[in-house]
Amino acid sequence: MRESSMQTKSKDLGPQTSSALPTPRSLPVLPSAEAKNPQAARETVESIVVAVILAFLFRAFIAEAFVIPTGSMAPTLQGRHMDVRCSQCGYQYRTGASGENPDSLQKHQVEQTTCPMCHFTMQLQKKSDANQRSFNGDRILVSKFSYVLGDPKRWDVIVFKYPGNAKQNYIKRLVGLPGESITIRHGDIFTQPVGNSDNPETRKIERKPPDKVKAMLQLVHDTNYVSRDLQAVNWPSRWQSADGWKAVKESQSWSMSPTTGDAWLRYRHLIPWSEDWPTIINGERPDRLDHYQGQLITDYYEYNDNDTPYADPIGQHWVGDLAVECDVDVKRAEGEMLLDLVEGGTHFYCRIDLATGIATLSIQGKPDAFSDGQGNSTSSPTGQTPIHQPGSYKLRFANVDDQILLWVGGRLISFQGPTTYDAPRDVVPRWSESDPADLAPVGVGARKAELQVNRLQVLRDVYYVAVSPTQVNEYSVVMSPYSIQQILANPKDWGRTSLFKSRRSVKFDLQKDQFFPMGDNSPQSKDARLWAGGNPLIGFRDPPPYVARELLIGKALLIYWPHAWRGPFDIPLIPNFARMGLIH
Repeated sequence: MRESSMQTKSKDLGPQTSSALPTPRSLPVLPSAEAKNPQAARETVESIVVAVILAFLFRAFIAEAFVIPTGSMAPTLQGRHMDVRCSQCGYQYRTGASGENPDSLQKHQVEQTTCPMCHFTMQLQKKSDANQRSFNGDRILVSKFSYVLGDPKRWDVIVFKYPGNAKQNYIKRLVGLPGESITIRHGDIFTQPVGNSDNPETRKIERKPPDKVKAMLQLVHDTNYVSRDLQAVNWPSRWQSADGWKAVKESQSWSMSPTTGDAWLRYRHLIPWSEDWPTIINGERPDRLDHYQGQLITDYYEYNDNDTPYADPIGQHWVGDLAVECDVDVKRAEGEMLLDLVEGGTHFYCRIDLATGIATLSIQGKPDAFSDGQGNSTSSPTGQTPIHQPGSYKLRFANVDDQILLWVGGRLISFQGPTTYDAPRDVVPRWSESDPADLAPVGVGARKAELQVNRLQVLRDVYYVAVSPTQVNEYSVVMSPYSIQQILANPKDWGRTSLFKSRRSVKFDLQKDQFFPMGDNSPQSKDARLWAGGNPLIGFRDPPPYVARELLIGKALLIYWPHAWRGPFDIPLIPNFARMGLIH
């Protein structure tokens, strides 16, 4: 983690500069007929005054509009950013440009950005392409009345006054509530009562609700976006199979005919490194591929990888909480559709009977592993899906916060029995010659089934980095980013390195009316983790590591106006409607 990059996040939410509220200068000119009638003129003026007063009252007590200046909540909310399309694979993504804000403490122009799909670093053409220049951040509507009617809920996106400077508004996600001892460990959030904070038996993981899981998952790979130059040098496909799957449409889709056993199509995180691209551009195959088997999925944020290329090309922390999405064409209502997610060497399976639509979950080698913490446990919870006849279906299968979730057609499937489980305290990546495990952490399979899978996507959960003002790196061992990168890409090192076992935890105690917020962009968010002890670069008094109740402003409701696309002559034309909607 780059400490200096987080310290620059001194402003996370500012008031919207252009208000839609009427001002005295914008009052309409009274028609001449009404001007001749004093009574009519007075009534008109009184109506306008009342309307203005009501508007200000609405703004003060009900809802207010804000604009996001920086990227601490990316990708959920965008600060000043660029919306670009990769010249190699065609993937459209957003990358941060907070340094181009007029009031930035470290003002600079962003000249290049790295694609999260193919990891190609693209030089921006800001002079010739208006849409490659930075856009303002998302404009959001904040409900000030929400927390008058009820208390804030965990995982809400909240707006509050920064404890170190009450004139500055911040926006973060609420993860810790009053009376809790909150622990950040291995990317997850754990809580226990403050009075029992020394008793590990009372500690529990805080699981995000399914709608929050969906909103916070971040895309790692999409078969719809493949670089032509990578294909030209025979860069290996990230999806591989030795069990009879056949690639269709340049490995964007895969088909399977009935087989007697389980036939797996597995994902490997075979991403190019920055050092590979000059060789690839020259039409040559990098020598590194001779011994490159893939690497672990990490907390890589394309939003942060812009004006500091190659400094953190792949992320620093292994993320084991993953999800897979795919479109499935079922040819016949026979056999089974299989899904598999691996974390710490453990396989989490879902088998869907294509004749009945029954989905069955299981954990490899762990009977009765699913438990709700209240004495209810099962080895294989089942749920009814609509997949019981030929047709096209969209599936999402996730293992996040020690819970298994399945969606079909956007609908969450209910299971008979718990789908949560208790994970070991120390989960580290595993690999062996017989089972690649975390080297191939996602699998899509079939048994005695005829089907085709299209647009395969791999996603990851947010990873909360365990840092504090006194420790700016989660690892207790000292290693360079490049050394960490080498370990992540060498599965033989995973069992003997001290890197994963050296991951720290950090703990914060919250008293009455104290709330603990963090940003979704955890590597570059100046949030409550870093407030305790203060930060001299911020220039304000040392803030406490929490937000007091009286500093809460409200709940972020919706993005009502993302940036508009620029047309000829740099004139905004069509709004980016795709980003309008509720904030989860």
